[in-house]
Amino acid sequence: MTAKTGAQSAKTQLAKSGSKLEAKFHHALSLHQQDKGQQAGKLYRAILKAQPNHPGALHYLGMLHHQQDDSEKAIKLIGQSIRQQPDYFDAIMNLGNVLQETERFTEADECYRKAIDLRPTEASAYSNLGVSLRRQSRLKEAIEVGRKSTELDPEYLITWYNLGNTYKVAHVYKQAIVCFQETIRIQPDLSIAHSGLCQATFQQEYQSLLGRVTFSKTKQAYGNWLASEPNNALAKFMLQALSRDSKLSRMPDEVVSSMFNQFADSFEQQLQTLQYSLPEKMASMLQDLLGPPASALRVLDGGCGTGLCGPALKPWASHLIGVDISSAMLDKARPKGHFDKLVESELTGFLKQHSGHFDLAVYADTLIYFGDLNAVLNASKGALDHHGSIIFTLETSNKNTAQEVTSSTPMAATPITVSMLKNACKPVASNELKFIPIRCARR
Repeated sequence: MTAKTGAQSAKTQLAKSGSKLEAKFHHALSLHQQDKGQQAGKLYRAILKAQPNHPGALHYLGMLHHQQDDSEKAIKLIGQSIRQQPDYFDAIMNLGNVLQETERFTEADECYRKAIDLRPTEASAYSNLGVSLRRQSRLKEAIEVGRKSTELDPEYLITWYNLGNTYKVAHVYKQAIVCFQETIRIQPDLSIAHSGLCQATFQQEYQSLLGRVTFSKTKQAYGNWLASEPNNALAKFMLQALSRDSKLSRMPDEVVSSMFNQFADSFEQQLQTLQYSLPEKMASMLQDLLGPPASALRVLDGGCGTGLCGPALKPWASHLIGVDISSAMLDKARPKGHFDKLVESELTGFLKQHSGHFDLAVYADTLIYFGDLNAVLNASKGALDHHGSIIFTLETSNKNTAQEVTSSTPMAATPITVSMLKNACKPVASNELKFIPIRCARR
């Protein structure tokens, strides 16, 4: 009798201990959700000290490490959590997300498919798999699983938004428009959905009405966005830029920054689908103009974005600085390790503060957003050493004329003619201006 009572007492104490631990875990989770990561982390670690295999604490401590840019530790901890509880759906999904963000796509896909096996009617698992497949340019498969996710839960806005982005990357703009419209139907004030709808509508009108573009539907889409979000700088600018009597010379800084911050996650994948080869061609052009690389130049990559030109410029650089107005783009460039320094700044302002600082300034697909080039080229001259060089790219016009060198799109607001370009370069260039065709693809 005594032994039995003792066992019962031990069981009761164990239940109380477990109950306290779970209460501590839920408190930690609440702190985590309030962005109080330091406090949440202390509690997760305290729980794991008492119970080293606690699946929830392992999972969310892993997520905390991922949010603190330690994805390898996150993968290890979330993996441990799943080994303790193999049917832990949320941990499996989050492990897939971390793996996808670190571009370990095969492993990420395995996680999402395992999640689908556990919950065959869970729309989010299909949607996340679709995003991973899209990032691998497996667009047909991505569309298939994305459509499945919208069928499973037509009121889940993330599935429509993700599928819309996949259709947009695949240049199936009609379907992209439908998906973004569905997203907005569910949440009318979702800024990223309005942005996606406007981009898809612009591309559809540009392709279908080439030569007689009025962009009436695009204007309507931007007008609807502005009605939903009256202070949105990008929507306001684009409506002005699309107007026939627009007097704008270039995009405002806050618009460029906002646009590329939103675009950063999908930027490189979008370029991949266009078979973007400018960095490789830039390296070849540098070889022709400057001779063999000798790691001897102070090089500026102006408008460096996610750092795609870093590998092309590095062989010529004793010191390579990347400047971009978008913090999110720089966050993508930083892990690549090509740059000695990355600076978040508007380009012209940065140049004015760095007199005589560089031997070479390179602007790859940067000046297409400027319109009037006088200010940035004059600032470039001041930032260069006396014998320095400027290399930049512009897009050719879709018009059958040799007099216009940039596309007449809302991005630059004002197209640049050859005479305008020569006039802008006169105070800057001591040598003859050289035009070198390096690619023939539209963005």
